[in-house]
Amino acid sequence: MADDDEINRAIVEHLIQPLPDVVLAQAEDGRQALEMAQTQRFDLLIFDLNMPEIRGDRLIRHLRASRSINAGSAMVLFTAALDASGHVPGNRAAGLADMLLSKPIRAAAFLAAINLLTGRR
Repeated sequence: MADDDEINRAIVEHLIQPLPDVVLAQAEDGRQALEMAQTQRFDLLIFDLNMPEIRGDRLIRHLRASRSINAGSAMVLFTAALDASGHVPGNRAAGLADMLLSKPIRAAAFLAAINLLTGRR
């Protein structure tokens, strides 16, 4: 998970802590997230849209276009910028995410996304 907001990282950590066999790796900005995604295989990548260094939508676009070990991994984009239809207005790269989730983080929607994208029951 990559988010420059420490509180959001703590919320996600709290939500997944009870899930068995789930390990959370955290990054504080887009550059750190990219470095991690290029060297470690992840089942699910979660990015904040607006981060320092590299934005979440650009990370997703780069990883999808590359031949990196995570090019085919499930990816979630968090943002407070979703419109009523659940899209990020004027942002085509956000469409490369497997799922867009709104902020503030809602526990039920977040856990449902984790379960769906990782094939958990």
